[in-house]
Amino acid sequence: MIRRNKCSNHLVDKSALMRDLFSKGIGRFFMLSLVFMSLTTKAQTLFPADLRCELIENPLGIDISSPSLSWGFTAQGQNRKQTHYEIVVSRDSAHSLAAKMWGSGKSSSPNNLSIIYAGKPLASFTRYYWKVRVYDQDGKPSSWSKNAWFETAMLFTGNWKGSWIADGRKAPEKDADFYIDRPAPVFRKTFAVGKKVAGARLYITGLGYYEASVNGEKIGTEMLAPGWTSFSKTVLYRSMDITPMLKEGKNAAGVMLGNGWYNPLPLRMWGVHNLRERLAIGEPCFKAMIRISYSDGSIEEIVTDESWQTIGGPVVRNNVF
Repeated sequence: MIRRNKCSNHLVDKSALMRDLFSKGIGRFFMLSLVFMSLTTKAQTLFPADLRCELIENPLGIDISSPSLSWGFTAQGQNRKQTHYEIVVSRDSAHSLAAKMWGSGKSSSPNNLSIIYAGKPLASFTRYYWKVRVYDQDGKPSSWSKNAWFETAMLFTGNWKGSWIADGRKAPEKDADFYIDRPAPVFRKTFAVGKKVAGARLYITGLGYYEASVNGEKIGTEMLAPGWTSFSKTVLYRSMDITPMLKEGKNAAGVMLGNGWYNPLPLRMWGVHNLRERLAIGEPCFKAMIRISYSDGSIEEIVTDESWQTIGGPVVRNNVF
């Protein structure tokens, strides 16, 4: 195409001009800019991330019937914000209709912290999967987040099985006897695994400190468990995954107890106040339950009772000071 430039008498070849521009790189820059703008337009500007239940990432054991769900964000650009959210909670990771426990629907809210679960009643000893998507200030939805999960422990008092057990010793009558060697008790229970294990959990608590093991291997990295509470009112328990620690055939669970704050020395603070007169005290003891889920759907529970063996262990003296 050839046309006359109104500002001059020169003839302008438009096609030739475009070829010149491309040859100088201007055309390539222009086309790349269009591609970049297209990709930016399609990219998500707000996306949910760092999903948490009860402010914990994928908690192994919770005993709250209506847990709270929270999430953070990744974003592109500035001044991005959430205007709506949508949550789905299910018993399976595929979120099939039959397994669905709760769908919040598109909820108008900028809140992304402590959204309370409001679905069907949760069951004890069950893993649930959940995901969320959010809508930005322009009403544009993100894609669904990756699955997060939470697993319930004991939602009802009746779920706890087993008894508190101790080594049967009584506290010394004289203060001086607290300072002589008195080995920390060790407990042992053997059990057999004859089928394929789908999952296994140890639920354990103690008055005083405890350290648990399976087949001679310590469970977890926690020290001085459980955390201190007012033992006359509250005792904390832990949920631990021991699936990879079990083996086919004979297995052995072990627990070593420490005195902790439940059995302190008779120290006189300021020469007057005896700790043993100010706290709920006693000989250290514990309560535990191993729950094994087999691939065939059956469940086996090994609980603390009189069948556990006990003996004085290798730690001959221990106290919180």
